Amino acid sequence: MGRAEYAPEVIDILAVDDEQVNLLLLTGLLRREGVNVVTARSGYEALKLLDTHDFALILLDVMMPGLDGFTTAERIRSDENTRHIPIIFITAISKEQRHVFKGYEAGAVDYLIKPFEHEILKNKVQVFVDMHRQRLAVQRASEALAKTVDELRSSTKALSDSRTRYQSLFTSMFNGFALLSPGDEPQPDLAQARILEINPAMEQILGLPREALLERTMGEILPNLEGYLRDFATEVVRSGKSGLIESYLSDIKRWLRIQAYVPGPGLLAMVAEDITARRKAEETLQERTFRDPLTGLANRALFMDRLEQSMERSRRRLNYLYAVLFLDLDRFKPINSSLGHAAGDKVLRAVAERIKGVARGLDTVARCGADEFALILEELKGPGEALRVARRICDELARPMELHGNALHFTASIGVVLGPADYAQPEELLQDAGIAMEHARTLGGGKVKVFKWAMRTRAQYALNVNQSLHHALDRQQFRLHYQPIFNLKDNTLAGFEALIRWQVDGRLVPPGDFIPHAEQTGLIVPIGQWAIAETCAMTAQWEERFALPKGFNVAVNLSAKQFSQPDLMRQLTRALEENHLDPQRLKLEITETLVMQNPESVVHKLRGLREMGVKVSIDDFGTGYSSLSYLRRFPINTLKIDRSFVSDLDAFENLIIVRTIVSLAHNLGFDVVAEGIETERQRHFLAELNCEFGQGFLFSRALTEEKALELLSVCCPKPGLEP
Repeated sequence: MGRAEYAPEVIDILAVDDEQVNLLLLTGLLRREGVNVVTARSGYEALKLLDTHDFALILLDVMMPGLDGFTTAERIRSDENTRHIPIIFITAISKEQRHVFKGYEAGAVDYLIKPFEHEILKNKVQVFVDMHRQRLAVQRASEALAKTVDELRSSTKALSDSRTRYQSLFTSMFNGFALLSPGDEPQPDLAQARILEINPAMEQILGLPREALLERTMGEILPNLEGYLRDFATEVVRSGKSGLIESYLSDIKRWLRIQAYVPGPGLLAMVAEDITARRKAEETLQERTFRDPLTGLANRALFMDRLEQSMERSRRRLNYLYAVLFLDLDRFKPINSSLGHAAGDKVLRAVAERIKGVARGLDTVARCGADEFALILEELKGPGEALRVARRICDELARPMELHGNALHFTASIGVVLGPADYAQPEELLQDAGIAMEHARTLGGGKVKVFKWAMRTRAQYALNVNQSLHHALDRQQFRLHYQPIFNLKDNTLAGFEALIRWQVDGRLVPPGDFIPHAEQTGLIVPIGQWAIAETCAMTAQWEERFALPKGFNVAVNLSAKQFSQPDLMRQLTRALEENHLDPQRLKLEITETLVMQNPESVVHKLRGLREMGVKVSIDDFGTGYSSLSYLRRFPINTLKIDRSFVSDLDAFENLIIVRTIVSLAHNLGFDVVAEGIETERQRHFLAELNCEFGQGFLFSRALTEEKALELLSVCCPKPGLEP
């Protein structure tokens, strides 16, 4: 005959959420799993239900009005009648990992992040429901066993009648059971307790047959019996009150959840549930929550927690010194783009190992970003020790790294904040370490920079500028000023250079204070597009009102980001056509550095500009490094001599450079503009060298639109019109 099967009893779980729709969803998902979902709309309601129900699990929302999930969990854990109930937090908070720490501190065994996978929810709930069923079975079996032991002691005849029941009970129990005799000592020791009886489940846990266990002491079976477990058993025997503990037994390499109680005088019963799999799962969760999966280092969440602890220690101890290092690899991105992300991952793992090799045993090393690492150096003897560690890391990373037959060379920029320092939050300290790192990077990479408060001021200013730049175009705060360019032979007006100015609250922000920020953020592209459109519109007005000479043009600077835009030609065409402007009137100025970044691509785009009829000038010529083989191929019109050479023509080397540039330009068919002319002597000397054009304070500073109109009315009046 087949064995009779019975439907498992329905187990209650508690779902707490202030949103009714969430409770309905949970109830619907778990109804078919043999689970009865009792619901509560608040923490207060949940606490009341605990008095009348024996719940297998609590699904607890974090963010609730009144009594939030963390506080509710803490109250559940503070009550010895409910502290055993496992709690899973269900929350939409996924980015702030400090909530994870707080949840575990409040007593959570797991987290589910909304929106969660339905199968994951069902599987997690089923684990705890099964554990609850097993716990109920153990409890009932223990009660029956205690009754059986009483019968054994009260009657010899009951012994033979109960033996069958006793053995059947032992054989069917899922959890391990051992009946011990702790002895008659005033302070009984678990290691000296003899095993009177044991069930098959406990045989499996201990890894020995019943015959090898009976009448032996626990100390003989488990020679490395943990001290806190022995203290726990002593307290149960001494007080007569049952107890519950989770303990790792190193002899058998298992985690056990042990319930101990005194079934009668001179006896100690222990029921053991093997929770090794659950503890490993919890450790895996901890590992995933607080460890970087690629390098095995601490992740940002764990790093911030450790940093907060270091800051707290520095407040309590006067002589406690620590430091934070923030490290970013220089020029790492080309690795992913050229060798692939798998190669990049290998590099990051190797970098992590090298940093760990330099760090000391008590230091924390973390990966905080794609190629960003951070360290907390503890118990420093002095500030110099932190700098020595930072420099050793730089030296270690500078060693060549072999990858797929390639010898890769890296440098790292490191920012250092020396503690103790006056910070309220660890995020502020790490932010300042990042600011110091950026300063180190500006020095060329592979450098170490210690944070100073002036750096924070400059960083805040840069942030304010960047934020204001985002609104400057919409608020029409940009202006064009025009610096005249004159023919050096006859002092006639040959054109202008259009220069961008930013007007805020009636004052002009110097270009050096905002152009670098615009380039860094990419805002230089829309700003540059506006400058071209405005230049074309203004030049078209001038052409209509004045008798502009044949070679007259207006130059506008083109940034590297703007030059690389795929729709540059279309932008130029639209600006010229909308204003009916002759392309010859527009000149684009690009830097020598931009030209040499990708000469082949630049040549192709410059040819397109020449076909349009737009003129091109290479700005700041002589400050970079141009290949003559490329220079002769560039379809350009003008070389512009940098002001650094013009300002000191008395220096022999500057004299030679200027003369060479003029000669080179003429041999290649280019004209020359010298900028920064401030004296008549400089103008005369450049004219003697046959430099065609010049600009500078000798002639005029950059003019507003109104002043430029006045100059044009004098230099280029249209016949028949009043100047």
